[in-house]
Amino acid sequence: MGDSPKDKAHSSGGTVRIRRMGRYRLESFFVWIDDVQVARLRHDTEATIPVPLGDHHIQLRYAPLFAGISALFGDKPSEILRFHVEPHQVIRFESQLSVGPILLRRLDDPPAPAPPVSGDGDARVLGVTETKRIEEWLGEDVRLIDNSASPAPVTRSLKASREWTRTLTLGESHSQTVSGEVSASLLWLSAKGSIEAELQRTLTHSIGSTHLFEEEISVTVPERAAVRIVLGWKRIWQCGEASVLLPEGSVHRVPYRVVVSVTFDQKIQDVTGHSEG
Repeated sequence: MGDSPKDKAHSSGGTVRIRRMGRYRLESFFVWIDDVQVARLRHDTEATIPVPLGDHHIQLRYAPLFAGISALFGDKPSEILRFHVEPHQVIRFESQLSVGPILLRRLDDPPAPAPPVSGDGDARVLGVTETKRIEEWLGEDVRLIDNSASPAPVTRSLKASREWTRTLTLGESHSQTVSGEVSASLLWLSAKGSIEAELQRTLTHSIGSTHLFEEEISVTVPERAAVRIVLGWKRIWQCGEASVLLPEGSVHRVPYRVVVSVTFDQKIQDVTGHSEG
């Protein structure tokens, strides 16, 4: 009898298969891979989750069906297990409810199946649309210019500088289910590389590159005065939406945002007669 599609490793990576054991039927677990919720695991079921090549980590978290039921068993997630995926590798885990943390263990790996003759390939980005820009507060830099002992005004030049990294984050897919119990959050795993590659082609610099923002500030302080210059730094995110075609044929809209710059707001406060701070 031939293997079903769920028995074969993902054509561009591998597969995680995790089984829920135990005699308690009501409770279920959420499966988190790389800090993304990807499946819900119910009693005596198995979830099959495609994952890309490379290093990953997995954790189970309690998902009670009714309020208060977690008090019967505790509400502690499993330990975090790390694993590495090779091409067409199937990695198996087994889980069970216990008093305290959820029990999660890795089983011996079965032999890797032969590469499929024909595969659907990676998730593919069909298009990227920019939507809006948002600001994220980072904090303040404070400078003090004390001219209280001088009978004449003074002009000072200051340099505002801050290093920033072009970071990409992906949001949840607008669709809810890929197949069976597997959440559409799998896009975060299977399509992130494709989306990053597409965005890198549209941006001047690569994702992950580091940049230095610098701007000269000129401040004139009156005689017998002292001022405090407050620079309120903000990170600028460019938001957008990527249309992603999954290997199994469904199209999903995935929100994203990428850091494009930093900026600051400037305030000058008169602190004449006040001590610093």
